[in-house]
Amino acid sequence: MLFGLSLSGLLAEIQPATPTSCSCRGAMFFGLSISSMLFLAFLLYLAVKLLRRRKKKTAERKQRSELERWIDETLARELHRKLDLERDVVLRALEGTPEPDAVGSIEEAVRSVQVKYARTADGSVETRLDISFEDGSTATATRIVPVAEVPRTVMDEFARTGGAYVFRPVHFPWSGPDRGWS
Repeated sequence: MLFGLSLSGLLAEIQPATPTSCSCRGAMFFGLSISSMLFLAFLLYLAVKLLRRRKKKTAERKQRSELERWIDETLARELHRKLDLERDVVLRALEGTPEPDAVGSIEEAVRSVQVKYARTADGSVETRLDISFEDGSTATATRIVPVAEVPRTVMDEFARTGGAYVFRPVHFPWSGPDRGWS
């Protein structure tokens, strides 16, 4: 608005004062006010959109399945043992709020993480988490889960291929595509 006043004052010095120029100055001031209000409305719209997106991501993180939480907890436990990092720091990093020091240590130490889904004779699914470290060591954790807890895409691949195993890489939230074990 201050800009509109100074611009209209400048125009008044350049143009002689006539009844029509007086109404133009008011219209110009009004136009600049509307444009600045539109600009502020646009900024407000962007801020609201960004906040909604951020809230949606945190809501998605909180709505994780029991199997996904097990994978995160197992990774946190094994990385805590291997790297001597606090388990809570590692778990927060895996949930999407990483600390730079923890991320650097994890990236240097971990070669790959993979989930192996295997059908069992009783109709459930054995889920095996394999972690390979850069120094050649490995860590493994296994859990038997009912079919209802297995991601739909994994069950679809079992049905489509007829295979006994389905493999899914696990990507850290800061380093790749969306969590890829489902």
